[in-house]
This record gives sequence, C-alpha cells and structure tokens, in this order.
Amino acid sequence: MDWLDRVDDKQVSGREQKVRKSSRNLRREAKERVELIASRLPRVQGVFRRGIERDERLERIVVISDLHIGDPKDTLSSLNTIKSLIEKLESFGFIDELVLLGDVFDFWKAPINEALSRSSVLFRELFSLANVGRMIYLPGNHDHHVLMMYYTSQLEKNLKEGNLTNPELRIPMTQECPVMEALKPKGANVPLFMEYPVHQVDVQGKRIFLTHGHLLGFFERSVWKDKKSFAGTLILRRAEKLDLEDMEQFLLPFYEMLTLSAFVPGVNSGGYRVFRLLNRMGKAFGLEGAERTSDYRNRAIEQVVAEIEALLNRCCSEMPDYFVYGHTHRSGTFELPLSGVTAINTGCWLDDPVTGDEYKTMLEISDEARLIQVD
Repeated sequence: MDWLDRVDDKQVSGREQKVRKSSRNLRREAKERVELIASRLPRVQGVFRRGIERDERLERIVVISDLHIGDPKDTLSSLNTIKSLIEKLESFGFIDELVLLGDVFDFWKAPINEALSRSSVLFRELFSLANVGRMIYLPGNHDHHVLMMYYTSQLEKNLKEGNLTNPELRIPMTQECPVMEALKPKGANVPLFMEYPVHQVDVQGKRIFLTHGHLLGFFERSVWKDKKSFAGTLILRRAEKLDLEDMEQFLLPFYEMLTLSAFVPGVNSGGYRVFRLLNRMGKAFGLEGAERTSDYRNRAIEQVVAEIEALLNRCCSEMPDYFVYGHTHRSGTFELPLSGVTAINTGCWLDDPVTGDEYKTMLEISDEARLIQVD
C-alpha cells in the first residue's frame, strides 16, 4: 500500500486531498497502461536497455527544443531573440553539452533549403560560442527527415561496398550531419554530434534520458485499448519483436509525406483536398487538423504521465533520474508516480497563441535542474 493510501484523508486539507486523489489516479492510469501494453506485446530487450556508453561525467548541460525554424511563427530567425539566447548561454559559464532536442527545423511547414536559410544566423552564433564543449542534435518529428537522410547515406555506403544489409533506423553518436554542414561557418569553434532517438548522459551523478518526445504517441491509450483499432492492428502484425526501430518503420512513411509535401505550394494552408485527407489519416499517428501539428501540442506533463511511464518501462532496464523531452511545447517539471523519475519538458521557441507567454524556455542541468525563460 502506498503512503497516499495509508494517510487518513481527514488529517489533511481539502487541497491536499485533491492533490493526493489526483496522484492516485495518475498512478493507477500509468500502471494500467504499462500492464496493457505488456500483455499485448512480446517481451523484448529494448534498444536502450543498456548503460551510458561514454565514460565521462559532465558538470553542466543546457537543453533547448522545438525551435521550429521554418514555421512562420518561429522566433529564432529574429536577430533580437538570437542575441538574447546567445547572451543567456554565455552567462552560464562552461557548458559541456548544448543539446538541441528535436524540431530544431520545421520541414513540414517550409522546404528544407528555406528552413536552413532562416536558421543560418542562429547557427553561425551557436557554432562560435567559446563556452560550449559540444552540441548534440537529436531530430524530432518535424525534422525527422534528417534520420532518413542519414539512413540513405549509410545504405548508399553499404551498396557501394557490395553489402546488401539494411542499416538500422537510428543514428549512433556521429559527426555526420548533412543539414548542419551547410550551416557550419569556417573555423567553427563548437563540434556538433548527432544522435537519435535517445541521448543518455551522466551529469554530476544524475542519469539523464533525453528524447524529443514524439514517440510518446506510440503509447497513447487509443492505440492499445481496442484490439480492432487501425493503428493497434498494424502494430501487432509486426513479427516476433517490437522495439523503437519498429516504431520508426511505422511512423516514417507519414512523416516523409509531410516533409515532401512542404515543397508543394498551397499545402500548408490546407488548399488541396488530397492533403486534407492525408491530415485526417494522420489522426492514427497522433496528428490532427489542417494545421499539421501534433495532437500532443500544449499537453502538460501530468497529461502524458501514462505514456512516459510506458515508454520508460519498455525501454529502460534501469530508470534514469531525469526524463527530458519537448514536443508538447509546454514546459514543466513533474515526478512520475510509478517510477519516481523526474520528467521535465523543455518548452518551445514558437510564438504561438496556444502556448501564451510560456515560450523561449530552456533547461539547465548541473547540481540541479532549472527551467529558464529567456527575456
């Protein structure tokens, strides 16, 4: 029995009773989701059931996500916002890693060359920082095409060597990143590495698990509650296993269609019926409406507790201290009721009425974790 169940409700205030009832409900929902998925999926060693591969322990990392450069509402193509961000980064002292946690570019709203062009000034400044040891870039769903670019390059290498083996649909830590090469100024001071879909580090003895967050949609209740659901049926027809690479194969065709359609005039305004139909089909993949945005947009951590717990249960043999993600554009911190892991959302840099004034945020982790809003 949990301490929440042992304490007499009469001994606490009405507000505390509501908090404890909410906590019990969140824990119950998370436990049910974990058990439901476990009952319907075969046991498999997840891709990330392993320790941190790198031996070094870091003193400070800074994480930013959801810049969405290429979206008309992006803020980091503005010189004033870039200046504020750079000044804040310089104020931290030495940063071992600056992590760009997905949706850095928005290839669903703008063609790739246009999005990269809009980000050129920002990356000129980031690559020139004197107090950053390295940058780490993890693609999200809106810049998911970067994974496909990397996969294609590896496949081409294999074929040239007479190797007919398909590469994995993941990116090990690498400095091969075509989109960043086009943005790197001569004499760049900061090395850039790319990894996907998860980056794991140790910061002052705290284990950090970082991912963009779009894979949370795979653990959505609607996928698992009905055995006749469209998405659930496709998933469960997979062969003997189901790991994160299988999830990528499930999502990749839809993400690629959205990326390629950004080159077609009128698509982003919902001007063509075929793409409206495509967006409606996307509801099975966690998308909705003609705005080409995630159904998870603006959800607080408390609203995705079950999905986070299910992902961690599926992918981690040892729980991290911090689970860090973006994707929902709503910054916050919350202790998960089952695992005890502290979940942190990094927020976004998109000037969107949905997020109100809660944007231009970043996360610093050193002796503790701090969410910071940049003025």
